[in-house]
Amino acid sequence: MRRRLIVNADDFGLASSVSQGIIEAHQAGHVTSTTLMVNTPGTVEAVGLAEANQGLGVGLHFNLTEGRPLTDVPSLVDAQGNFLLRGSLLRRSALGRIDPAEVAGELEAQLDRFSDLGLKPTHLDSHEHVHMAPPLFRAMEPVLRDRVSALRVVEPDGIGIGAGGPISRGRELALQLSARLVRRRFGGPTNARLVSVHQLGLNRTWSHDSYRSLVESVPANGVTELMVHPFAEASDLVARYANDPIRDTRLAFIEKCRIEHRILTSSGIFEGLDVVLCNYRDLV
Repeated sequence: MRRRLIVNADDFGLASSVSQGIIEAHQAGHVTSTTLMVNTPGTVEAVGLAEANQGLGVGLHFNLTEGRPLTDVPSLVDAQGNFLLRGSLLRRSALGRIDPAEVAGELEAQLDRFSDLGLKPTHLDSHEHVHMAPPLFRAMEPVLRDRVSALRVVEPDGIGIGAGGPISRGRELALQLSARLVRRRFGGPTNARLVSVHQLGLNRTWSHDSYRSLVESVPANGVTELMVHPFAEASDLVARYANDPIRDTRLAFIEKCRIEHRILTSSGIFEGLDVVLCNYRDLV
């Protein structure tokens, strides 16, 4: 059985360098899908790039942790009106201090913005996987069932590794339970698993073989999503985070994304592998 593989690039529209890098990786034949942020400075440019590259599937990268919201959501923002950092959002959510109506309303607004830009989303995922937090997913659930055709599910692979890197056994179990909840309650098409070279650790040297071995290691049943972040030379993004409270973490991540861009814009990564490249349109 041939493996079906979706190669999805997150953060389309975050900045010009990000969007350009994604398109270059798509044109190199390696990225089949992307997810668009609709409340960031590069959104409109990214839409133009998508329209010029019709073979690229484009979903919504639902965002609750970057920039400013499209709606009035006091339980989701800091004193300056910016979205909370992921850790703060999840802590507030776990304590029951998030208004579910605000989450649902912001999701509706981001879907409306996506539609107003002339696009129809192939699927939905979220920035920093926040939709996998059960309180946030439950708030999103009615909107997802009504308006979203397919959904990314984040689930660890059973050996203590998740899409963001090594994880504790307790967090692994929590993610497994969350994944079961999301699949059962959403009911529509999802990926069978999610993999990323970021699983290999920030200190590993990545190469063509990193992607090939990762893809070859997954079972052939179901559809695998390979999550990538091929950022081009990102001076605009570095400037964006100049005064960010987690600047060093962001800059380390950006450097790894530049490496992904260099690899994914070269040739022959999946050549000779028994895979069929597709996107979320093929699941519906």
